[in-house]
Amino acid sequence: MDKKKVVALEDRLPQLKKERKRKANRRFAFYASLFFFLILIVVYFQSPLSRVHSIAVEGEQIVSSDKVIKASGITNKTHIWDIRKKAVAQSIEKLPTVRTAVIEKKFPNQVKIIVTEYTRKAYLQKDGSFYPILQNGAMLSKLQSGKLPVDAPVLFGFSKSGPLKKVAEGLSKVSKQMAHNISDIHYIGKSGSGDDLVLYMNDGNKVIASTQTFAQNIKLYPEIAANLPKGKLGTIHLSVGTYFIPDDSDQGTTQDANKK
Repeated sequence: MDKKKVVALEDRLPQLKKERKRKANRRFAFYASLFFFLILIVVYFQSPLSRVHSIAVEGEQIVSSDKVIKASGITNKTHIWDIRKKAVAQSIEKLPTVRTAVIEKKFPNQVKIIVTEYTRKAYLQKDGSFYPILQNGAMLSKLQSGKLPVDAPVLFGFSKSGPLKKVAEGLSKVSKQMAHNISDIHYIGKSGSGDDLVLYMNDGNKVIASTQTFAQNIKLYPEIAANLPKGKLGTIHLSVGTYFIPDDSDQGTTQDANKK
């Protein structure tokens, strides 16, 4: 049998020492790097580098970016790690024109605010001026002198926020084509029957409706109008019962416009 080569311990010691030294050096380098990394984090959090340097706002059309930033409460003295995104978004969403807000933080010190606004659904005629009305019922500043509302219905007689909001919400649930077919909406709040809305349509018909059921029932109009007698114009009732009364008819020609 071959004799196994035997290495004396004194011959192996230099190699073992080198190996242990390499391991110790690697361990030291790791802990030193970790230590300096933690130091850098502490310095960053405590230094001006962690304060917000820039705020970008996207999606704003009605509200100004300055108002969005002011509502957020974020300034150049705010530390980026101290921003609570949900709380900031909720603060911005208190603006009457803002539907949703999303906050994004970008290292090292940038913030982006993305807003989605309520859309304009009508114009309120008040004291000879026209005020844009959003889908949540919020009223904006009046149109500049000489400008007329041409892309949404005009509202008359709405002095209370409740009916105004219900009508705005109802208009937000119909198509643009349907909304453009409405010329103007009049609020007659003292109607004993509950039918407190009168709509004048661009196709020549008139609609009687209720603020309580407007959002649900106005969606029925296109189908009802499509099934009216050819060439006939009149009044469509869209509240408790749905029926049509031609302008030149008597009681015998009244027709049910939506049999269910």
